[in-house]
Amino acid sequence: MNIDWANEEWLWGLAFPALLFAWSIFHRSRTSARRKGSQAQWATAGFSGIKKSSSSRIHPPKAFLCSALALLVVSIAQPRWGTEKTITFERSREVIIAMDLSKSMLADDIKPNRLERAKLVVESMLETLQGESVGLIVFAGTAFLQSPMSPDYQILRGFLKDINPTYIPQGGTNYEAMLNTALDSFEQSDGMADRFLIVISDGESLESNWKAKARELKEENVRAICLGFGTQSGSFIPDGEGGYLKDPNGAVVLSKLEANTLKQLANMTDGVYKEASLWVDLAQLVEDTVKSGEAALKEREKENTLVERYHYFLAPGLILLLISLYLEFPTLPKARTIKRKVAA
Repeated sequence: MNIDWANEEWLWGLAFPALLFAWSIFHRSRTSARRKGSQAQWATAGFSGIKKSSSSRIHPPKAFLCSALALLVVSIAQPRWGTEKTITFERSREVIIAMDLSKSMLADDIKPNRLERAKLVVESMLETLQGESVGLIVFAGTAFLQSPMSPDYQILRGFLKDINPTYIPQGGTNYEAMLNTALDSFEQSDGMADRFLIVISDGESLESNWKAKARELKEENVRAICLGFGTQSGSFIPDGEGGYLKDPNGAVVLSKLEANTLKQLANMTDGVYKEASLWVDLAQLVEDTVKSGEAALKEREKENTLVERYHYFLAPGLILLLISLYLEFPTLPKARTIKRKVAA
């Protein structure tokens, strides 16, 4: 039978109960020799009837304590032997959500407005995920990672609730900065998962330098799921003071959905583009995209898992420890009667 140890270094601790046992035997033998000498002196002096101490009984000294310590050390070392069949589920998926925070996302052609509708769509996706690592990027004229990838969705929900266009005062829709931030975030993972970049935006990039970053996404096996929030008819952008944003000429700005960049990004990464003027089941969209990929939710059967056996040593070790404490607990000494021989 082959025994495997999870904490093999703890086996060095067996030296302590061994040394304690050896020291106890040595100490008991010396004490016994002194006691015999004392009894001989009392007998010479004419005393008799000295009751022998119970400590002179022949039994391994502190045997229970030393055995208990040895068993506990073995338990801590976690012995494992034998195998059992286990079935585990492996979900290998990483998702980064890139949320456009330009002021145009406040337009209300989608109720209550584009940004709030996007938050609701993302929230609904989080309700259905089971263990995926999810991160959040916010972007406008620049971009930064708001929430690193993590399976703890409560952290992401906290950020998602509070984000708004004031997070990024620099206006515009900088796809290059957003894609660069996404690439940096994916590089921190092990690269063995399905990777998705969910881009939520209403505008297109006026520059084409983002395409080089899109090709890098493709090389890193990241597929973009692009959601266009807005309508073709568009809407005005509230300025936060009861009016609407105006251009330098004083005309009110009408914001429409510009989906060209989103469509190109999806095509370049073998992803998918979806217009979100109506409700989008983002979780199902991810699932559908996964089916065309390589990795997904996998059932993996392991037949060679070693079985933990530490409890076989832990339970008797604790019992012997309690017994040793009971036997070693000090008691009040009993009175002894000493008789002196009367000379004839």
